[in-house]
Amino acid sequence: MGLRLVGALYYAQRLYNVLVGVVFILVVTRNLPPSDFGAWSVISSLLSYATIATLVNYWVTRLRAYGDASATLAGLALAAVFSAASSAALLLLAPGIASAFSIPPSVIPLVLAYIPVLYANSALYSSLYATNPVRAALSEFAFETAKLAAAALLVLLGAISLQGVLLAVLASHLAQALVLLMCTRGDFARAPVLPTARKIISYSWVNAVASLSALIASADVLLISHYASNDAVAYYTVVLAFANVVGYSYFLGRGLYQRLLTVQAGSAAYVEEALRLVLLIGVPTALGALTLAPNLLYILNPVYTPAANVLRAAALAALVAAVNGTLSDAVQGLERIDRNDAKPGELARSKIFRVVLLGYLRSLLGILGVVLALCAARDPLGVALGARLSWLVVEVLALIVLARWVGTTGVRAPYASITRFVVAGLLMSAVVAPLNPLRIREVLLTALLGSAAYFSTLYLLDAWFRSLARQAVSRVFITLSRRSPML
Repeated sequence: MGLRLVGALYYAQRLYNVLVGVVFILVVTRNLPPSDFGAWSVISSLLSYATIATLVNYWVTRLRAYGDASATLAGLALAAVFSAASSAALLLLAPGIASAFSIPPSVIPLVLAYIPVLYANSALYSSLYATNPVRAALSEFAFETAKLAAAALLVLLGAISLQGVLLAVLASHLAQALVLLMCTRGDFARAPVLPTARKIISYSWVNAVASLSALIASADVLLISHYASNDAVAYYTVVLAFANVVGYSYFLGRGLYQRLLTVQAGSAAYVEEALRLVLLIGVPTALGALTLAPNLLYILNPVYTPAANVLRAAALAALVAAVNGTLSDAVQGLERIDRNDAKPGELARSKIFRVVLLGYLRSLLGILGVVLALCAARDPLGVALGARLSWLVVEVLALIVLARWVGTTGVRAPYASITRFVVAGLLMSAVVAPLNPLRIREVLLTALLGSAAYFSTLYLLDAWFRSLARQAVSRVFITLSRRSPML
């Protein structure tokens, strides 16, 4: 499948995920007491720890992309082992957890039911992404649609309780599992799986090491809360509601990693195409956040309006991080050390492990910047701004390193396209800046006007975008013509 189609599907799925998430949260928060809503959040966190061993599925994707169909069953076998161990551990700790976090003991069996489903889904999804990323994306649409239907059913039945919410989400995971099973069933007759499972386990030390860097980076909120105030935390985190939208542009290049694992030639062109796709949306969304930062924060709550510069720093960092994610996928996708049965220790010399080390450097420098902001700033707003600027600087440094690594493979940055994206984005900003929207509806209308200005200008300036637009229109017409009745 083409990079463009895969990217469009994953980006649409991310936006759909946000929409369904908002609807589901509204249903839950309006009907659950705060104690049950808090318990639901705690359960979600516990499940993230209970399923940490899904990190081994990184190698399921790589091995399946190389053509090893036994990776699917090997991933499922490992999922069964890890889910059994995690379930046993959670069952053993359940009385203490229920008491410590005020979780009703009656929901513990439901929580345990999640674990094998989440492990199986992760293994199957990792395998399907390696061979058919379009179907993998569609399985996520199935999950979100099932969750939306389950929320509607809960409302109709008047059964909105903690147990009902847990059942609804579990049913959604099962719906995705059914789709994944149907799409990967052709791999289930392949054998042997034991050597593949051993290989996956032996290589997964890299992922275990990598997982710790995320824990380091997540200390930022705790540090700001403890050494500054929760007001500073509020300014620091509220901007993510909009900065994350900028970061979603990464998903437009989501098909790159799979494509690089499966092709033998033309890799540079694929990387450059993925970068164009990411920046096509990343540039205007970032410029929109820069231009309308006070307005966007105002619609959340006027008290957050002074944090406009915090949002601007976060939006720029999100844009750079989206590009970094694409370059990181390129570095790992071009690595072939694991294709020829490398020894586990040899992975320490691979580009995959270089990316892991870069992740540690990014996390450590980012946290150091947060500490410096805590020392230098005199008020909560200053702390939040300094901390966000530190992450921006770190992302830029990571970009420089990743660009050098990717540049050695013959990839060239699409500077001409980037320039045209920026020119069209600046014109868009000039159009929307005087409007000063202060209500949600006004912001949405402003976004539509800005999009029209950006894409119409870009259509005139950029031949690549004209080709992309014509291809999209052609695909829509072909799809509609196939579905229309014969005259």
